Amino acid sequence: MSYTKQSPQSYMDISPDDASVILSSTLNPTKGFHTTSTTRFALRGPRPHSCTLHLYFTLPAQLFADPYELAHRRASYTFERFGGGNLEAPVFAPAANRPSALLLDMIIPEGVDKMDQGSGNVFSIEVPLHARYGVPKSGGELMDEVVLLPPTAFWACPQQRASGSAENRLQVPDALQDIVELAPTLKGGASMLVLIPHTESVQAQTLRVPVGDAGDVALVETGTVVVILLAFVYLVRTIVRASRAQRVSTTKKED
Repeated sequence: MSYTKQSPQSYMDISPDDASVILSSTLNPTKGFHTTSTTRFALRGPRPHSCTLHLYFTLPAQLFADPYELAHRRASYTFERFGGGNLEAPVFAPAANRPSALLLDMIIPEGVDKMDQGSGNVFSIEVPLHARYGVPKSGGELMDEVVLLPPTAFWACPQQRASGSAENRLQVPDALQDIVELAPTLKGGASMLVLIPHTESVQAQTLRVPVGDAGDVALVETGTVVVILLAFVYLVRTIVRASRAQRVSTTKKED
């Protein structure tokens, strides 16, 4: 499932002196089915207006980004999703047991490029994430540990030749090749991608997700069947009663 990226709303120019970095990438909370990934940037270096800033997440099968929730954050970024399957499916469902990806076209906060560049302009991007129901376990701690790798950040820039004409061939660092293959839309408006490095403190994050007890599966399945049957019987009785009442009413009117 893919959502078309809107036109970016904020641009910056990258220079050879750019020293932008990802300062941190964290999850909060670190336990449960709902969490938020927060990435902190320091943008450093002189920047006129031409480059766009992007953030790319590789999501394990146990995690997904809800497009309807992301749509409410259009003031911070637009997005494209790749894969992910049924949002409501458990991780063991055929349509949800593969990794997915999320690409953000970030809107640089107003005023960031007007601040003092000495220590860099620090700002954060928050991305809500959700965990799928995991495979029930027998005994032990009923938890899955889901590892989320740090996101990849990069600039997409329209490089200029000496003559002033735009460079046609897209220049991509090796670390970004997979992203370009997955998101060919990047080729449409850029001719150079520039990787933004992490600081050494940026590490993979772990989300602890509760799972069911395998010993309860049979009981839950039986209970579900019973509830469905009772609901079916109730609906049938209601329909029969309504039908009888209608026939009685019709008979009285005819008399």
